[in-house]
Amino acid sequence: MKDLQNFVSDYTKDKKHLHLAIGIIREGDIEYHSFCNSKKKSMVPPENMLFEIGSITKVFTSILLLEMEREKLVSPDDIVGKYVQNVDNDYLNKITLKNLATHTSGLPILATNHILSKNRSNPYSMYTEEDLTAFLSNADFTDKIGSFEYSNIGVGLLGNILCKVSRSTYDELLQKYITTPLKMNETAVMLNSEQNDRFLNGHASSGKRVPHWDLSIYEGAGGIKSSVSDLSLFVQANLNDDNPLASTLEKSHLPMWIGNSNLYFGWGEDKVLDKGILWHNGGSAGFNSYLAFNKELRVGIVLLSNYSFFSNTLMDYYFAQLIKLITKKEPSQGTMIDFTGKKIFEAIISSEKSLK
Repeated sequence: MKDLQNFVSDYTKDKKHLHLAIGIIREGDIEYHSFCNSKKKSMVPPENMLFEIGSITKVFTSILLLEMEREKLVSPDDIVGKYVQNVDNDYLNKITLKNLATHTSGLPILATNHILSKNRSNPYSMYTEEDLTAFLSNADFTDKIGSFEYSNIGVGLLGNILCKVSRSTYDELLQKYITTPLKMNETAVMLNSEQNDRFLNGHASSGKRVPHWDLSIYEGAGGIKSSVSDLSLFVQANLNDDNPLASTLEKSHLPMWIGNSNLYFGWGEDKVLDKGILWHNGGSAGFNSYLAFNKELRVGIVLLSNYSFFSNTLMDYYFAQLIKLITKKEPSQGTMIDFTGKKIFEAIISSEKSLK
């Protein structure tokens, strides 16, 4: 793509440790670009460097739900209480796996007994299954069922349930249902030694290096690490009807009317120019990610950065509040990668529309 530097210059400036990897995807082609401000050069191709992808993981968890439905192991309409049998709480019999996947269960962004100060640099690692059970024993958000409220604990619970039903780890589910069929060999929660060598250090918006996060119970909500190469293959599969996951991915593209809005299994909905897109973003203390695609024009984009972000958009606002709770300080304002991604995607869609 011509003039890509002009689109990313605002984002790349003043980030001396930055690695920014971009995939521009068409139905039959993937084009990679990268921008690096670090003086320390790497022998690893930028498209194969590994990043934390944060909440983009939630899309994968929803796809796992639909794949396990296809095998009749679970149904999105199953009540949560069916799978949390060591807890006696009628609220869990009022919400479904679909509610967890679409953020309409009423559950808050974090469990109310999640004490972030236990480990400020790795805030999810200390939250155990016993903590989750204790939270679910007393949880009651009945009055919010059906309304959208972004919930990390909700999708984390969904991932936990899918693992228990299948008697598998989250990585085993990923390999069986998504990464092996789509030949995504660089996507996992737990990395092997070779993958770890390609796993970038993350940086806060100030440039300070920050520890990698361990998601524990929340791994289905944000635990995946991946590369722009693998995520581009994933986007390409969403554009192409000729792949092993085509029917499942197609189901994830269908809107469901819940409460007073259209919602999707895993995806968010937006418009670029006059074209509808499905998208998701993600962030941790040291990484920022964004992917989106338009099925009509068969184009998509992936951006991965090893710098964190803070903003006031819906999903990212909650992340900024999480950091505020951890550090007891107002978060510094970084540049969100979504804005850069949308600018590039707008140019791509404009170009594709002119060719039609």
